[in-house]
Amino acid sequence: MKKYILILISFLFIGCSYDKIYENRESDRQEAQKIANKFYSLIKQNNREEAFKLFNQETTSKEKFNLVLDKIESENGQIQDESLINWETYIIKGTNSKSDYLLVYQVNRSITNTQEAFIMQKIDGTIKIEKYKINIDLLQKK
Repeated sequence: MKKYILILISFLFIGCSYDKIYENRESDRQEAQKIANKFYSLIKQNNREEAFKLFNQETTSKEKFNLVLDKIESENGQIQDESLINWETYIIKGTNSKSDYLLVYQVNRSITNTQEAFIMQKIDGTIKIEKYKINIDLLQKK
């Protein structure tokens, strides 16, 4: 009987997952912000090739990436400066590890200011940009 109880308890422990969840830690924000800062720095230097490497290559095509940047720059102007206005992080460490990041920037451009959001995930130990969303205030043209 003791043998069956030990086996049952063993299965219970094996079936359990031990995860720690961290939300909105400053260190996680800083880690993701390094990627966004590098992106803006590379775009200001017109180094799209290196900027594209910050994206998840499985979810983003180079053609669409360049098309979006061309359109944004032609209609809204060059980036003058950017500032982080909102952020969220959600990190799970353990058997079901996952790291999600959301950073929202106010971007001052030469024609129209934009609000830009980065949705990122850690893939194989490296944070990659999954989505890059741009909101434009059409009434605010300079």
